[in-house]
Amino acid sequence: MARRMERKSARILAFLLALIMLGSVFAYMMKGGSAEHRPVSYRLDDFRSYVNWTPGGVYYFKYFNFTHLAQLESNDPMREYINSNLQDVLIGAVFSRAVLETPSGISNVLVADYRTAISLYFVDANMGKIYFAKEDEVRYGNFTLQVRRGGIALVNQTSPIIVGYKPLVEKAIDVIEGKSVSAGNETYQYLSRINGSFAYAFFTYGDLVRASFKSGNESVADFFFEGYRYNFVNTSYEKIWAMHFIGNYFFGGMNESEKNFEYYKVKNFDDGLSIAVMEDKNFTKVVNAQPNILSWHISFNTTQNEG
Repeated sequence: MARRMERKSARILAFLLALIMLGSVFAYMMKGGSAEHRPVSYRLDDFRSYVNWTPGGVYYFKYFNFTHLAQLESNDPMREYINSNLQDVLIGAVFSRAVLETPSGISNVLVADYRTAISLYFVDANMGKIYFAKEDEVRYGNFTLQVRRGGIALVNQTSPIIVGYKPLVEKAIDVIEGKSVSAGNETYQYLSRINGSFAYAFFTYGDLVRASFKSGNESVADFFFEGYRYNFVNTSYEKIWAMHFIGNYFFGGMNESEKNFEYYKVKNFDDGLSIAVMEDKNFTKVVNAQPNILSWHISFNTTQNEG
């Protein structure tokens, strides 16, 4: 009986710690104000361009926009859905207030997962001064890295801030200084055509996409994006899919009997990129919505002349 109570108490404690961590992140974001600005040498203004500072070999990206989330009710189903993803990636070793304090708030975070214990994070702290529980400073390239135990490093001379596993932070500096190839080489040309803001987005490229989307034994795509946002004008939820197809595939139309959600629109580009927007006031319908993937089938008729 005592052991069961101990296990129950441990689960409750873990849940409370997760809530505290999430609460602190939203507290950072909500603060705002006239906090002191920090000197910044390099700056990017949109999460799509963050990939141009990201070293290649990313397993997947996750993006969180706290400004968008703050406009939703605390019990909104989309906010609850996104919170479940937050708990998986915003680890306390980096985002607890004992480690990282951002008086001017956090607007958004892009997570680059490399299948390491600690990911690479791009944190938009609104150009404000930040406080990091560093234990040492080291010089790498033209940047000063603040480092602490556990192999965590932070660069605050950039906006967004770059923080995470120290070898990954160093590789990001190599990318910024033009010494290494970025993940943007394979993703930015597609991300830059996906318009609008997002509360949450997941995207990936390369081998993972080729293995996940197949027709028979044939890979059909090498880039995938899924994003969520709230349409405040229509008071409805939107889900956006974007894929770069590597065969004769594209997003096709869908009639009313085929779809179980309200609104559907697709755009196909000549280079194989397809974007679909799916919208409904019921978030569950949006989560389950998928675009119609079609294929071109081209046949040639030949006539043999007989003399």
